[in-house]
Amino acid sequence: MVRAHYTRRTQLDAAITAYEQAHGKLAGLSTATRKNTWLDQLISSLRRIEYMTRLTTTKIAPARENPHDPLFDPIRAAARLGKLGKRDEAVWMAFVATHFGKHVTDEWKLAANVFGSFGAGPVWDAATYGKNRAAFDSMLVKNQAALADANQSGRFSNHRQYQSKKPNIITSVFSSYYDWQFSAGGFAQLIQNTHQRIGQNPTEVFDALYRSLNAVFGFGRLGKFDFLTMLSKLDLAPIDAGSAYIVGATGPLSGAKLLFYNSTGHAVSAGQLSPRVDALDNYLQTGKQVIEDSLCNWQKSPDKYVYFRG
Repeated sequence: MVRAHYTRRTQLDAAITAYEQAHGKLAGLSTATRKNTWLDQLISSLRRIEYMTRLTTTKIAPARENPHDPLFDPIRAAARLGKLGKRDEAVWMAFVATHFGKHVTDEWKLAANVFGSFGAGPVWDAATYGKNRAAFDSMLVKNQAALADANQSGRFSNHRQYQSKKPNIITSVFSSYYDWQFSAGGFAQLIQNTHQRIGQNPTEVFDALYRSLNAVFGFGRLGKFDFLTMLSKLDLAPIDAGSAYIVGATGPLSGAKLLFYNSTGHAVSAGQLSPRVDALDNYLQTGKQVIEDSLCNWQKSPDKYVYFRG
């Protein structure tokens, strides 16, 4: 562990102790092994977020935007486009990255195939898609056999594993998302309209956008949370998560139950747990996404650290 992370781990350990002194013991940290495993997951989550944040200042190759290139990476592409001032295309690329996700072995294969018309047609950036949605829909139908074959198309990430690759479903996702981003004229206008309506507090804006994303087909709690936190980390939107949004969650909720009650099946609602999880960040100071991510991963293996991807 590098020195910076060692220091942060020590700080987190002290913060947990301070929290317990003020609010009582965290039942799930009943052994040193349990506590150390969660600390490891907290550091792992922090490192993933630090990586994303560094992309805003890292030189990124143009090939990252090209779905026909082996280097295609929509997250890096979003960061590059954002630095070039192409905000709408950057946010659109963040949507592509969120919807398909990076599979542990296939990586960005599915996103590249759909975004790049399976190598035999247009690249569906926001401008191209907006001009001819029908052609995009036709492309999906033309490639429905390939989509049905995971070996040809690639697979969704673990976070998106229950999404469908049926053409009509992908059509619904893309169409409803495009309307969300562009119905007001573009993402900058969407943010401006939100500011005019509720003010410029970053957590309140995050919450307003989170709720408005209900209009996007297939974007449940995790899709909305992952997408908006990505925009925040890549400096594409002046927003910050003020909550871990565990209402509607599965893994993070189980992790919270384990942490506070030492049982993933404890009979407590997400609504009751949510403020306790959020208040914990007053001590940890990691940010809500780190808590959400670390609890989700920790509950899968609470006594032994396992690195989880996607």
